[in-house]
Amino acid sequence: MKEISLLELLARSAARFAAVSGVLALVIWLTWVLLDFEHMQSGFTLPQSVY
Repeated sequence: MKEISLLELLARSAARFAAVSGVLALVIWLTWVLLDFEHMQSGFTLPQSVY
């Protein structure tokens, strides 16, 4: 195992954290959108199409 610097260790953990939080955000957003599809059938519209 080769030695890695503290900076590289911090960068790797930050990248791993960013990847995990990005995947979690995507999953949460997808479930929110899929749940909203049920409301769309009962007259729910997106905010920009109020007129």
